[in-house]
Amino acid sequence: MLQSYFDAQTVRTICGKMLRFTFILLLHSRLIFHIGFGLKPDDDTSKVCDCHCNCDVKIEVVNDDFDEDVGISENKIDTKTTNFEKQLLANRAAKPSSCMEAPDKSLKGGIYKIELKNINATDLEVFCEESVDFGGWLVIQRRQSGSVDFKRDWHDYKEGFGNITENFWIGLETLHALTSGCEQELYIHMKARNGTEYYAKYSHILIGNEREDYILKKLGNYSGSAGDCLSYHLGMKFSTQDRDNDYSKGNCAEYYHGGWWFKDCYRGYLNGRFGHNLGGLNWHDIEKDVSLVFAQIMIRPSSICWRKLMLGNGYQQV
Repeated sequence: MLQSYFDAQTVRTICGKMLRFTFILLLHSRLIFHIGFGLKPDDDTSKVCDCHCNCDVKIEVVNDDFDEDVGISENKIDTKTTNFEKQLLANRAAKPSSCMEAPDKSLKGGIYKIELKNINATDLEVFCEESVDFGGWLVIQRRQSGSVDFKRDWHDYKEGFGNITENFWIGLETLHALTSGCEQELYIHMKARNGTEYYAKYSHILIGNEREDYILKKLGNYSGSAGDCLSYHLGMKFSTQDRDNDYSKGNCAEYYHGGWWFKDCYRGYLNGRFGHNLGGLNWHDIEKDVSLVFAQIMIRPSSICWRKLMLGNGYQQV
């Protein structure tokens, strides 16, 4: 019945807004929960005898003592209220740490600034994608033309490069910080030459640190239409033309003109030469050795991460 009034895209947009609203509402409601919990009476004073217990109650009221007790109670409440007000103001002043929070008012895709405490980044510019799978996605890689050369050395892949609104790579150090701070899910959006769009979604992704050569440490359950090509690379260290960590006899990064979690060499590879069939933007389960015309890799906080945020645990190192 609903689809007779709205097209599919409108329905997805409405559902996306409802999902985002629920997340933000629950996130902020945990503060209200803490306020209510903090102001409840102590356990000893809240115990009540039921009809099965023998209670010998003696009530004596002395005006001076009563006034003093009331004054102490009011001071306790005032102190607690002041602390909660400070916490509320701090939460309002805090910068968003993901694309689930950054566009929460407009729900429009674009460039936003977030804070990543584990790399001391207070104004990190990121691109938030709102048009895919209910939104909230932070873009970590995009390929849509050949304007940026992805044949780069280790330093470039570590720090990031390109234009954040066009072709770019966010940087391995930032990617490690994002995925190790709070559990993230992964979404890869791809388009073939005939215009057909595909996606590969994974319930969890974790990238190691530089000492571990930014290894693809964890990869959750797959769903999607593109096929599960990335699991082939699970457990592989990142390779570039000047740092070969693959299992092949040669250097996959050098041969295929880009950095990746190469094995021997790849089944899914999206950092190659744009427009080149072999070693281009390849996903073998879509079409082997035929380059895609668009690829975008994104992450967002998983449901486990949402729960940590709502319970007040915040971002903790995995």
